[in-house]
Amino acid sequence: MLTAWKRISKVPRLPGLARGAATSSYNAPRMLRKYPLKKKIAGYSVERVLPVPELSLTAVDLVHDRTGARHLHIDRNDKNNVFSIIFKTNPPDHTGVPHILEHTTLCGSDKFPVRDPFFKMLNRSLSNFMNAMTAHDYTYYPFATTNSTDFYNLMDVYLDATLNPTLAEEDFFQEGWRLENEDIKDKDSPLIFKGVVYNEMKGQMSDPFYYFWIRFQESIYPSLQNSGGDPAHITSLQYPDLVDFHSTNYHPSNSRTFTYGDMPLSRHLETINERFVHFGKRHKRSLIRQPITLDSGNKVVELEGPVDPMIPIETQWKTSLTWFAGSPKDVYETFKLRVLNNLLSDGHSAPLYVKLVESNLVTDFSVNSGMESMPAVNIFTIGAQGMTKEVSGNFEEIVTNILKEACDEGFPKDKVQAIINQIELGRKVESSSFGLGLLNSVISGWVDEVDPLEMMEWKETMSKFIAEYDSRGDKIFTELIERHFLNGNHFKFTMTPNPDFEAKIAQEEQKRLTSMVEKLTPEDKQIIFTRGSTLASKQEEEQDLSCLPSLSISDISRDGNAVDLKESALGTDSRLFARVSSKSNGLTYFRATKTIDSEIPISLLSYLPLFTDCLTSLGTTTESMAALEDQIKLHTGGLQASVFVSNTPDNIVDPVLKLAISGVSLDNKFEKVIGLWERLLKETNFDNTDKLSTLIKSLSADNVSSIVSNGHGYAKSYGTSFISPVALIDDHLSGIRQVQFLKQLGEWNSKGELQTKVIPQLKKIQEILMSGTQNYRFALTCNRESLDSQVAQLEKFVGGLSQNGYASLGSESLVRDIKLPFVTDGVYRAGVKLPSQVSFASKSLSTGLSYTDNGGAALQVMTQLLNFKRLHTEVREKGGAYGGGSQFSALNGIFSFYSYRDPKPLNSLSVFAKSGEWMIDSIESVTEEDLDRSKLTIFQKVDSPLSVKEEGMMEFLHGIDNDTRQQRRDQLLEVEIEDIRESAQTYLVGQEGGSEIILGDTGELPSDFETLDLSQ
Repeated sequence: MLTAWKRISKVPRLPGLARGAATSSYNAPRMLRKYPLKKKIAGYSVERVLPVPELSLTAVDLVHDRTGARHLHIDRNDKNNVFSIIFKTNPPDHTGVPHILEHTTLCGSDKFPVRDPFFKMLNRSLSNFMNAMTAHDYTYYPFATTNSTDFYNLMDVYLDATLNPTLAEEDFFQEGWRLENEDIKDKDSPLIFKGVVYNEMKGQMSDPFYYFWIRFQESIYPSLQNSGGDPAHITSLQYPDLVDFHSTNYHPSNSRTFTYGDMPLSRHLETINERFVHFGKRHKRSLIRQPITLDSGNKVVELEGPVDPMIPIETQWKTSLTWFAGSPKDVYETFKLRVLNNLLSDGHSAPLYVKLVESNLVTDFSVNSGMESMPAVNIFTIGAQGMTKEVSGNFEEIVTNILKEACDEGFPKDKVQAIINQIELGRKVESSSFGLGLLNSVISGWVDEVDPLEMMEWKETMSKFIAEYDSRGDKIFTELIERHFLNGNHFKFTMTPNPDFEAKIAQEEQKRLTSMVEKLTPEDKQIIFTRGSTLASKQEEEQDLSCLPSLSISDISRDGNAVDLKESALGTDSRLFARVSSKSNGLTYFRATKTIDSEIPISLLSYLPLFTDCLTSLGTTTESMAALEDQIKLHTGGLQASVFVSNTPDNIVDPVLKLAISGVSLDNKFEKVIGLWERLLKETNFDNTDKLSTLIKSLSADNVSSIVSNGHGYAKSYGTSFISPVALIDDHLSGIRQVQFLKQLGEWNSKGELQTKVIPQLKKIQEILMSGTQNYRFALTCNRESLDSQVAQLEKFVGGLSQNGYASLGSESLVRDIKLPFVTDGVYRAGVKLPSQVSFASKSLSTGLSYTDNGGAALQVMTQLLNFKRLHTEVREKGGAYGGGSQFSALNGIFSFYSYRDPKPLNSLSVFAKSGEWMIDSIESVTEEDLDRSKLTIFQKVDSPLSVKEEGMMEFLHGIDNDTRQQRRDQLLEVEIEDIRESAQTYLVGQEGGSEIILGDTGELPSDFETLDLSQ
């Protein structure tokens, strides 16, 4: 999996910290006694120990005596234990060798000589996270599990996979790239490029945001190359290069290991030492690569990029300015730069937001905008997208003037205090994946010699910052701006829109392919054909998997974790669901929903997501959004609004549409949350056309990127919208229909028609929602001492919501009455065309089963049998797609198949269509062991740890209480092989109707496919 890029967060975070609540039982002196300095543990020496009482953890820094490998252990009373092995993997070029090696290491090893032990372990484990990821200069292999046996099973597999991989040549061809006949049974069929990573990166490069980001990185930091791989270069990589890269980089001396949780450190180290002790110590070279130099002056790079068909081409310039801003090893300076980034760009009164976005010079910040710590230097970027060529040309002058003005005017003290409040409150928010979050926070700096213990000393960093700010005030920030930005050289990067970009990419690939094929002799072509046949045969071979460790069905508890959620009346027609938690850590978590499917007309359905965004974007009739935002940041941990559709556990036909609002605060600030929400719901100023216009432009700015990054989800959503009322509504809210509506909003916005086409509709929604308190449900999670006070606050809130009734909707059809689109032959088939080098496919069927039907449990178990015994081989290994599988939604009764970044979507649809018959024909080969492992996979998610704010939400949001969840749990555990056969016959083979969707590069489609073109 590629994790070489991410959106740069505009919210400052303390270096190296994840969210996590402290507990009162932590004893720092006892922890220091537990890990004395210089203590020898299983071949390791304890070098440093850092108690962090405010997070109830102890960090232990150790070194392996024989190899010099570093180990970081986080001792914390958390049953969700984490392990990772990390290697420094500077890429030598753009061929993606670190990424392809990440894939091939997991295709078999000395101790586990089977095909794809990584995927085979997915159904032998109860892990709640298991993956491998390639970043720009390191590769890591993390997992998390609450089961001790599982932990050491996975550690054994991971260590052997990375240190002793088979690295078979056929795995390189399968996972990396290969030339192969389009039809592997016909040696005269055309030769084409295939390979899992090759197709993955074609899809990645089709994401406009990623393309901008990777070209930016290659320009400012060319020595980092492209670790994921550029398809234009991947086909230059040869198998010996892969083997050499592993030999050079996958050595304990070039590794780091990480453990977290409540399991004993000694056993962790014993297990690792057993693997490491066979290696010697390698001399460690300086492996931190450097960016370009700006010593001689500013530098400018301009490249062409793709066009977004959803917005006018004349506003598709993207430009950024970047400065080098010190070393990431200076943790305190890095922290101050993150705070400065927040002050400059995050929020409605931030100078860059006001002068760039709100002024309509640009639509949004660019994906590389913000402060990022790279291997050797911090880079601070101010970038934007959605600008004209003229604005791009003047961008340096515009940004310089904004920075000078910020220096002259300074930053209000309450905004700095708001940042401090957000960071300190964030430390109190308990997370169910704290260990993984901590790993991801420290890893990028740790591999480049940034001290992970110093990154965890957040209290010292914060105290130092507060003291300096109290004594120096704004000079902290003005000096940073002057030193790094106004008096420093910068790098300007611009991407210009080219309407022929996708065609040029396709032409380049065809030219590269033709050049390779022309050089082949008849003997070469025969070798390629034979190799393809051999690879296909190996993919079909039955394997002896007895060498792989596995949990058993007995490791799944018969009883699920019940959540104590007390339901009571609130006011005359609302309900309260309260949960007392000792883990709330002085915080109150609040949620409210209002069921609106019987109140909102279908004509307003697509406006609802915009409406919820408006609530926290426009301000009220008496207060600006900037002023409201200051209050939100000063007094709360954030306010969120959304709209979603679901159904009840016993009724999949009737949709339940809900508005949802939420917030979190310190217990003594809960009245601020309630007060803010009352004003936002009742007084949002929908006549604020400037803010509304800015919001619509921002929402429309990333449609293509969001679809390409989640194409299988959009394909499935669109397909199921023709067979399920719930799915149809969901597609209007967050699927293809919402994307189309956003394009329409953009057109109305550009024509100045908001006053007639949008604002009246938003006001009508507000009028409907504020007509009374019926159908409201509230959820509170807090400690026992605060509950009565918070309930009293809610009672006041409910009393203030009711207003006069709204005008009758007359004969307008309501959302509850929505009708499915008519499909002539019972099966809807469509191609959704989008600028992309790859495709996504989905096939969906409506089973009519509710959450508590026995047949649904059998179908859910069947999805795992199909995934592991058929679809992984057919769609990924043979078809070359990055991923594929099947899913069953217990709530809406939809059975779906999907493929992800798929070069052969029609082939995948054929595989999906035959899966029911395959299941029936193969039922005799399904063993009790297969059945148990399918159940293990399901319970990975069912029993995954929950955070405090997530506990009880299945009941509150969907009506699935403890008894219903236990009933479903029992049904899953009791599924038998015969149940699988019967369900396959009834719901897959015997099912009529459904949908088949191909999204992306649709190519030539059969005549019975409709076409929806989003590329125009």
